[in-house]
Amino acid sequence: MLHPHRTWSQALMTALPDEPRRALATLEFLANDPVARAQVGRSPHEVIHRQGKSALRYFAPASGAEPSAPLFITMPLINTWAIFDLLPGRSVIQALNAAGVPVYLLDWGRPGPEDQALTVGYLIDTVLVRAFDRARRHARARGGEGTLDAVGYCVGGTFLTVALARHPGLARRLCLLATPIDFHLSGRLSRWADPRTFPLDDIVDGYGNFPAEMMRDSFAWLRPMGQLNKWRSLADRIDSPSFTELWAAMERWSGDNTDFAGEAYREYVRRCYFDNALVAGGWNLNGRVVDLREGLAPALVLACSDDHIVPPESAFALASLWGAPVRTETLKGGHVGVCVGAELPRRLCSWAAEAPAA
Repeated sequence: MLHPHRTWSQALMTALPDEPRRALATLEFLANDPVARAQVGRSPHEVIHRQGKSALRYFAPASGAEPSAPLFITMPLINTWAIFDLLPGRSVIQALNAAGVPVYLLDWGRPGPEDQALTVGYLIDTVLVRAFDRARRHARARGGEGTLDAVGYCVGGTFLTVALARHPGLARRLCLLATPIDFHLSGRLSRWADPRTFPLDDIVDGYGNFPAEMMRDSFAWLRPMGQLNKWRSLADRIDSPSFTELWAAMERWSGDNTDFAGEAYREYVRRCYFDNALVAGGWNLNGRVVDLREGLAPALVLACSDDHIVPPESAFALASLWGAPVRTETLKGGHVGVCVGAELPRRLCSWAAEAPAA
């Protein structure tokens, strides 16, 4: 007779051998639509500035924590910011706030058809610069000096690097995570983005904005076995509630890509992937050549040991191009997984606590 507090599926899973039991448990887990129910980006914050679709989000430090200089964070343009605040206990922002670090995070938002004419120059020289100015004024209003350190992740770091070369006073120090600088060292991605075979103009002219679903599928094909391994790991660890919660949250975030504004995407791919202009030079942005030698903020470059999107050699190229001292370090993990592990928050907290270079 079935125990009154057990479902038929629970009773069946108890009786089954381990492998079929885990398979059935996985199906039952997925039947409850865990991805749609997953909640990410839950740290309390306020939006203190908007420009177009972008929003500047302020995360206050924990009360009672030793105060630290605020961090300004720029995220990639093709995903949501929530990878830095995925779950309680797996949140870069939560760790920084607990260490007393106020966080200003630039969320680029979700471009619509009306935004396809936005350019890289507008995003860097207007949106990014104004967000820095608003963060600085907000920090001063709370009794601080208004001095900001800056962190950039992936292409958000690329745009941040260009901004600090053009506007050296924006930040005191710079930390880049998995940020492409030498785009011709980006492995398979750089081979795909070959002007001889990649129909950049046809895509932008045809779609307007580069579609989120096309971006998501493209990155999935960079490592096809990753999709199979994702499902295998779920079945293997279906008995771990902490893992299944993380799995669902990661799926929620990774499936929530955003479009890339068309003209900005066209210029970004042409100048960075086709021309490798951050290394080779010749990128004229808003009437002024981009020259990384004009960057004055001491930089820490963090690469990931298993990054198939931005290999360490692509990120570390900044060391020979930047106008200020550059330190390079490699963290264990992949391009995305590093954001939900323990090593990145620890390193950012220790970097935030360092005395600034003279």
